[in-house]
Amino acid sequence: MQRILIISFLLFLANGLTSKLPPPVVIGIKTNHDYTLEELVKDIFIKGDCQNVSNIKAIGNSLSVGYFEGGSNIFGFSHGIILTSGDIALAEGPNVSVESGKQFGDNTSDPDISLFATNVAFDVAGIEFDFVPIGESVTFRYVFASEEYCEFVGSIFNDVFGFFVSGPGINGPFSNNAINVALIPGTNEYVAINSVNHDDNSASYINNELLLDANKCGIAYQQSFQEEIEYDGMTIPFTATIPVIPCETYHIRLVVADVGDDKLDSGVFLETQSFDLGGDVSIRAEVPGSTNPTAVEDCRNGQFVFTRTSANLNEPLTVNFTISPTSSAENGVDFTAIPSSIVILAGQTKAILPITILADGIPEMQETLTLDLDFPCDCVDPVSATLFIMDETQIVVENTEIEVCTGQEFTLGPNIISGAAPFTYLWQDGSTNPTITTSVDQITHFTVTITDACGVSEPAIVAAIIQPVPTAELKGDASFCEGQSSHLEVDFGGNPPWSFRYTIDGQNPQTITGIQQSPFLLLVTKPGIYELTRFTDAFCEGITSGNIVVSEAGGQVAYTLSPPSCLNEADGSIEFSIIGGLPPYDIVWSPSVNDPLHPTNLLAGTYQLRVTDAAGCTTTEDILLTANGSIKGCEPYELYVPNAFSPNDDGFNDSFRLYPAGNSNIAQVKSLHIFNRWGAVVFEKNNFQPASDMPLWNGRFKGKLMDTGVYVWQAVLVLEDGSEKVTSGDLILVR
Repeated sequence: MQRILIISFLLFLANGLTSKLPPPVVIGIKTNHDYTLEELVKDIFIKGDCQNVSNIKAIGNSLSVGYFEGGSNIFGFSHGIILTSGDIALAEGPNVSVESGKQFGDNTSDPDISLFATNVAFDVAGIEFDFVPIGESVTFRYVFASEEYCEFVGSIFNDVFGFFVSGPGINGPFSNNAINVALIPGTNEYVAINSVNHDDNSASYINNELLLDANKCGIAYQQSFQEEIEYDGMTIPFTATIPVIPCETYHIRLVVADVGDDKLDSGVFLETQSFDLGGDVSIRAEVPGSTNPTAVEDCRNGQFVFTRTSANLNEPLTVNFTISPTSSAENGVDFTAIPSSIVILAGQTKAILPITILADGIPEMQETLTLDLDFPCDCVDPVSATLFIMDETQIVVENTEIEVCTGQEFTLGPNIISGAAPFTYLWQDGSTNPTITTSVDQITHFTVTITDACGVSEPAIVAAIIQPVPTAELKGDASFCEGQSSHLEVDFGGNPPWSFRYTIDGQNPQTITGIQQSPFLLLVTKPGIYELTRFTDAFCEGITSGNIVVSEAGGQVAYTLSPPSCLNEADGSIEFSIIGGLPPYDIVWSPSVNDPLHPTNLLAGTYQLRVTDAAGCTTTEDILLTANGSIKGCEPYELYVPNAFSPNDDGFNDSFRLYPAGNSNIAQVKSLHIFNRWGAVVFEKNNFQPASDMPLWNGRFKGKLMDTGVYVWQAVLVLEDGSEKVTSGDLILVR
């Protein structure tokens, strides 16, 4: 009798070998750049099947546009598009900074933002695209949030955003006669920091300030969503509404910007699938009593359900549709003739068009009936639904057998060859599930009666045959050698396919599945104790045996260092020896040295030693030689910092910079701060690599040029060996 694999081991599944858990619920804002602009607009933002959008373009820095999720608890919708005046990643909670922001230093003028911003706009970013509406209005939902709240409310740092729409019938003050539909509901006032906050339109504002800011603004401190989002405040969800003419082409620019400076970020959250292009109805195909839209001749009919999507239920709605030319079923031949329209009655949200299937007695392949909705203008992709039609098929089931192990739990079910789904089941013990889970200690026959959707029943027998418990044994004598491959053997008993899990030194279990041949060659990836921890064949949980100690082959390097006296003094040396391995050895240094056995006259830096023994085993060692730096006047790094600059835009010495040497030994500047004479920070930059052509400070604070005078700078340097050095000095600003 043919054996058919219809068994699964619940214990095996529970340990993650073949199961897949549902994704966890996301709490708090999480962002990513995994979606293209096309996907963000068409798959995330646009509602429904009629996606009449084109010419999608990005505005500003690519870090400023992306996808977000985890917003449900904060502002009522879970995910969508995020647009920021900085880096979208900085929107993620917790709120740990009163002044979080990413500075791009981009003050390129925007044709729309510049018309109503209260000062110079920086870091404008967003998305723009064309769209063709189906209905007479287009709507979408959004939230505006910012780090400028609450301490900069009423100041020139009035970060703004806008949804600028242009096209037929629209006549506004912005570019191409556009209007801005980012309005406070019931007003003509634009949403911004200065228009929605703790003082103005406070009912539409959600405060999320830290205690320091709340005290500064004189408002009550509330721990709203500080673990979930960085921004210090935000609006409640608003709905933007665009009056349009159906079937005409419009253009929208969704943009946000810093105003006054580029210090603190602001962001706009656009709700997923909220950009509604209109259209009055949707359609779906179904078969009553079935989970899939497949009708069967002489058995069951189908239907199309038309659902009203507009809010106006006071009037009847006539829905026009056509039979798609892609349909293979013929009207009046394979099903009773249908009209070309249907009416959704006043007060009703849906109407049903029944499809009566005609039995022609002719054996045919599966046929389709697809209906396309007719709109005033065509959708890029037609809004449609498909009903499948198949000949009545006799139910056929097969008696099968499976192999099981005594006392081990298994799951079995019948093998259905053909019939009209869905099926119902009746087992000998009265169970009505498609499968049963049990264990046995002898040959057992399980009887089940299957009934298809047409009411035809057929019995089946599944036999559980006892097999010996399978075994897996780990064998071999391997050593680990860098650059060479070696293997251990795993011998299997029982029936393929086999699966096993193993560990190295009891850590990081690895799983290999779907093995068809025995023995299996297990690749040695590092030295350690290799051990099998779990094994199954096609039917049973098995027994494992064997553990192998894999040792490391090749020579090992031991060395002592004599550091150079100063960073640019070539008086260092390295003494090394090779322990183990098979001589003779091939020794290679990078960079090259004067003597491979005893390198001398060395500068500070990293030297790579590569030793290959006669067996071909290679050992690589990176050796860091650090300058002493203890001699008076000898620093472990080289950095020139000017003591004056003149930010007067004459093209000469207009910005403060750091000038590292070619071999400066500086891996990164951890932080750079510039203070005025009162000790206030007027410039800050963190975690960057210094370069002589990198302008750092332009002499301005919050967009305003600072006064002539003496300032103090302080830098924390991270050297190549990971150590940190603090250096500082005076800086004269001359106009």
